[in-house]
Amino acid sequence: MRIALITRRFDPSGGGTERDLMVTARYLRDAGHQVTIYADEVRAASADWTVHRVPTGAGRALRIRRFAMAAPAAARRDDAEMVISFARTIGADVMRSGGGAHISYVRAARRWRSSLGAGVMRLSAYHRAQMAIERRAFRSPTLRCTVAVSNFVRDDLIREFGLAPDRVVTIYNGVDLERFRPITDREVRAAIRRRVGIVDSTPMVVFAGNGFARKGLEFLIRAWPQLARDAALVVVGEDRAILRFRRLSHRLGVSRRIHFVGRRRDVAEIFGAGDVFALPSLFEPFGNVVMEAMATGTPALTSAYSGVSELMPEAMRGFIVADPTNPDEIAEKLGELVDQRVGLREMSRVAAERCTWDEYGRRFVALIESLR
Repeated sequence: MRIALITRRFDPSGGGTERDLMVTARYLRDAGHQVTIYADEVRAASADWTVHRVPTGAGRALRIRRFAMAAPAAARRDDAEMVISFARTIGADVMRSGGGAHISYVRAARRWRSSLGAGVMRLSAYHRAQMAIERRAFRSPTLRCTVAVSNFVRDDLIREFGLAPDRVVTIYNGVDLERFRPITDREVRAAIRRRVGIVDSTPMVVFAGNGFARKGLEFLIRAWPQLARDAALVVVGEDRAILRFRRLSHRLGVSRRIHFVGRRRDVAEIFGAGDVFALPSLFEPFGNVVMEAMATGTPALTSAYSGVSELMPEAMRGFIVADPTNPDEIAEKLGELVDQRVGLREMSRVAAERCTWDEYGRRFVALIESLR
């Protein structure tokens, strides 16, 4: 089958949606399908794939509107038999939603933005364009099925757009179990900990991600003075507002226990050297880093606003934070997790092993072939 994959940005070495697209393309190709990729932005050439750039002109809001219409049309002109979109487009056969309804994201922004900031966001031309495109996309007569990355996303799409439940399928992302694996050598773990400023047996809690406010870093830092143990927090990632978070740690008197290490290439090793992972997100459609950390045998705290919480083992559900804006709850559950961490290592790895990319690929290909 001639299959078109649509994405806003093509980057064969990227993460997030770019990685998900490349994984999907490989499984479809391995199943015998002919795959062509259509993108607004092409960041790198690739000898492995046929990639067409869809010109959209200038202007952020105007570009996404033009791309939403032009990309599926271009694919059909090239005789694509199946159009699968990883972006918000109008006229695809299958929509893969990695973020839920954009209106839900905009509403949720009130949890981490000021009232003024959230209001400005909702009125901006860019966000209004995203919401308008989605309304048309999910009402398009060509749409046959929607793939959600979690039930959190699936339920949101059904609620917001009135989609038929049997036409919205949840397929969880996978984990690279070779890259993210336990580190059993104590000397290796100690060396990795020294790289990020942890020089003794202090419990090491790892946070990772960009967009610190949405991922709950403020409330995680606010919880730090209440932790019974003298734990250290290692913050992996970048954010334009990083100075605000640094200042907060100084005001609370915990700056010596919080290490901002920036974007790292050795993130898998840092996960493996950690004692606990924490991502109390205020809005997280899935949360790949949680499962990646658990694949290294590092037990995790997450929030009820994260899709990945659906995959937590029963014994670890007590570490799902109901209100990620409540530092007291975060401190209490994180302290308990630190105390119980050793007994949860094997369980964390086993939970991650159930989330393989092979299982993702098998289910995705089977779904697409059922729509022939």
